[in-house]
Amino acid sequence: MTTTVVNTRSDGELCRNACGFYGNKIWDGFCSKCYREVYQQAKQIQEVYDGKINASTPPSSPTISNSNEKRRSNISMRNPIRQMVHRAGTLRSSSSSVISALLNDEQALENEAASKHLDSMITEDARVDIKSQVKTFANSFHKKCSNKTIGIDVLIQDYGTFKDMIKQRIQTNSLYRDENEDLIYGVRDYIEKIIFSKNYAFVFNRIALEYEEQDLSIQNRISSLHWITPAMLDAVLNENIINVRETIYKAINALIELDSKSTPQGKIHSIMECKLFIEEALRTSSERTINADCFLPALIYVVLKAKPPRLHSNIRFLSEFSQPSGEQLYYLANLDSAVRFIEQLEADHLGLSSNDFELYMRGEAVLPSKFVSLFDYPNDYDSTNDQIRKISQNFNEIQHSCGKIDENIRDLTKNFTQSITDVNELLNASYERYSYFEQIPSINTTEHRQNEMVESLDQLTLDCQHSSHS
Repeated sequence: MTTTVVNTRSDGELCRNACGFYGNKIWDGFCSKCYREVYQQAKQIQEVYDGKINASTPPSSPTISNSNEKRRSNISMRNPIRQMVHRAGTLRSSSSSVISALLNDEQALENEAASKHLDSMITEDARVDIKSQVKTFANSFHKKCSNKTIGIDVLIQDYGTFKDMIKQRIQTNSLYRDENEDLIYGVRDYIEKIIFSKNYAFVFNRIALEYEEQDLSIQNRISSLHWITPAMLDAVLNENIINVRETIYKAINALIELDSKSTPQGKIHSIMECKLFIEEALRTSSERTINADCFLPALIYVVLKAKPPRLHSNIRFLSEFSQPSGEQLYYLANLDSAVRFIEQLEADHLGLSSNDFELYMRGEAVLPSKFVSLFDYPNDYDSTNDQIRKISQNFNEIQHSCGKIDENIRDLTKNFTQSITDVNELLNASYERYSYFEQIPSINTTEHRQNEMVESLDQLTLDCQHSSHS
């Protein structure tokens, strides 16, 4: 038995009914669903139409002339199925024209918004030249992005070549002689807005597919480290201060929004916004000067609490397609360093023993710690609770030690008493066997000293018990 496979995307054209699915020549340009609907409706109309014709025809013996007449009549009549197909095609054409008009209007608005980045340019000729260069590259780049057989490395190379060409053109072409030095940043923003407004999904999805396993791995790693507090990282963040707590929330939100931005500068802006909130939290928490030693631990803590999606993909996208300034590049490198630190985090980095680190990673209970976090305890957790917990911990340790001392004293008393008894029995047996020997006069004194030592040990035990209860 042979099976015929119908490829619904053989021609790559959408359904004539504008439903969003692909059509097929076998179904007259419709998708299977729309074809069934159109065909069934047309079939019903045809059946009703045929019924009316048959009812109006008198039951007489057909003649040659009547047959020819009926044939001509049927030919001249409009076929309902063709009429339905024609109506669906007209609907598709009108819908396509409306959608096309909307897309053109949207593209025009985006181009107008992007053109604002060139408002700082002095000469109109330079502005027109930039737009012309970008438009030519944008069309070529979009065709390559739409071609799924072209890999991300080719797109990265083409984009980098175009950036270098534009930079060299601005520096050498006489059209830009009168422009100021900040022109390069405006042109950068304009290029990104034009290129990635249409091609961001094509480009980023290629990167996300390549880094899918790494993105999933860092997400799971961050989830397993949810218990880390600022104190463990030596981060100068006092979460007991309300303003610090709120500022940390803002930094977390800014970092989460990194993945939702569709241009390199948009993503860079999210990183810089997060940086500003972290610095504000550090200033509020301490009067120390903000430097790399205190900023990076705070950034690591924010990354752990934010758990931003597709971290590796976003960092790769920025490293290949962004043109950050000196300060922006520094904080992008800090974010990359924070991710690397989280991936390689071990017990000694947090000041924990290997055993405690494993307990934390497994989610098992550990002894009360001095590390307290806003995200692990209620908001009203203050220094008084810290002191109470420390006193309770010290008391438990002292009580445990006293119990050990008490047990050791009892064992010592028992062994000492047994030793004295054994010595006395040995001496008495010797005196009975050798009666002519003179007994040692200090034996009574020895027994007296034994009793004194036992009484001293008992008194020491009572003192330890009294001190533990007090």
